[in-house]
Amino acid sequence: MNKLLLTLAFSFFSASLWADWQVESFEHSASNTVRSSAMIRNEAGFELAIFKSTEGIVWMDFSLSDNSFDELSQNQLPIFQIDQQKPVQMIRGFVATIVPADEGINAIIVGDEGTITTEKDFSMNHIVAERLPERVICPIFQGASRPHLGTIEALSQGKTITFNFVLLDGKKVQTSFSLAGAKQALEKTIK
Repeated sequence: MNKLLLTLAFSFFSASLWADWQVESFEHSASNTVRSSAMIRNEAGFELAIFKSTEGIVWMDFSLSDNSFDELSQNQLPIFQIDQQKPVQMIRGFVATIVPADEGINAIIVGDEGTITTEKDFSMNHIVAERLPERVICPIFQGASRPHLGTIEALSQGKTITFNFVLLDGKKVQTSFSLAGAKQALEKTIK
C-alpha cells in the first residue's frame, strides 16, 4: 500500500512539473501560419517563452510580471544563467546577434550611475538583445553555424534558469524558472 501511494505521489509530482511548461499556438494573421511557443510563468508572475520564427531563428523572450508596472533598466539588461554554466549578459543592440567570446565585445555600456565604459567582462558570455520596457528578447539559435552558446541544449538538459536584472528604479531583482518539462515543450515547438 505504501509503495502504491509513493508511486502515485511521484507520478502526480512529475506530471505537475511538466504542467509548468505549456505549448501555446497562435496564428499570424498576415501570413496565415500557425506558430507555437514553449512558455512558463513562475509563482511571481514572470514569464519565459521560447519560439521559432518563420526564418528559423529561435528566440528567448523574458517578460516582467503583469502584477506590477515595473520596467527594466534602460542601461543594464538581464543576466541569465542555466544551472552552474557560465552566465550570459544581455547587452542592447539594434540587431539581435551573438557575440562569441573570442571576438571580444566593443559595446559601449552606460551604467546606472551615468558612467560610460567599453571594458570587456570575459567572466560571462554576451548576447545582443532587444529591450522593451517590460521584456527583453534575444536569439538563442540561428542555425547550426550559430548555435548561440548551446542555450537550447542547456534549456533541454538543465534544472533551473535564473535571471538577475535591474529595474528602472534601480532595484535589483532575481527570479528563476524550473526547466523540468522544458525539453518536451521545446521538442513540440522548435524542432
